[in-house]
Amino acid sequence: MNRKSLFPLMFCLSLVIPLSAQYDVVREVDRVMSFGNRPGFRLEFVNTDAAVIESVWKDFAKQNFNAKLKKSKGEWAATKLSAAFMGDEPFAIYSTIEKNGENTALNVWVDAGAYFLNRRDARVRTDEMVRNLRRCYYDIRRAAIEKELKAQENQLKELENRQKKLSRDNDELRRNIENWESRIQKAKQDIINNEQSQETNLIEQENQRKLLEETRRRLENVENEG
Repeated sequence: MNRKSLFPLMFCLSLVIPLSAQYDVVREVDRVMSFGNRPGFRLEFVNTDAAVIESVWKDFAKQNFNAKLKKSKGEWAATKLSAAFMGDEPFAIYSTIEKNGENTALNVWVDAGAYFLNRRDARVRTDEMVRNLRRCYYDIRRAAIEKELKAQENQLKELENRQKKLSRDNDELRRNIENWESRIQKAKQDIINNEQSQETNLIEQENQRKLLEETRRRLENVENEG
């Protein structure tokens, strides 16, 4: 293959690969559900809370298919539904949320009556359902990221509050140090004053002893006073 023909091929591949990656968020699968092994659709999520998937999927089904999903034996279902892309035929939706380690999957089956929706039996309807589920996929991803963002905001708020507390504690410790230093300085001066008072007291004690001795001698020699 020469270089001139290689560039157009690479350009085409650059267009096809992103489209394929985008399409893969909704995969067509054959999977066991309440009616046995049936064609359906699978949306897989990494590190996504099953409760988020359930909440968004239920809202999405209600808004887009007027489906009020009800849970029975681990399966969410709604029957007697209608949608423009399904024509005049009523249909039913069945779905499960499946946890596997860090991955969580949403499985969806569309019961069209005579068949379960799949590309072999109804390509156009399947393509439309895939487009709908792709929108649901991104709604779930947005909700999961919003939840993560909220948790991070709360964590930041906790850290900010902790920082304020640490700052207040630091100010209090500094005030305590200032008070302690002031008390220490006063105590040091009190020691100096105490030592000076002790020296003065010792002198006064000595003078008092001398006076006491003199008074005793006077007492003993009272008869000799002249």
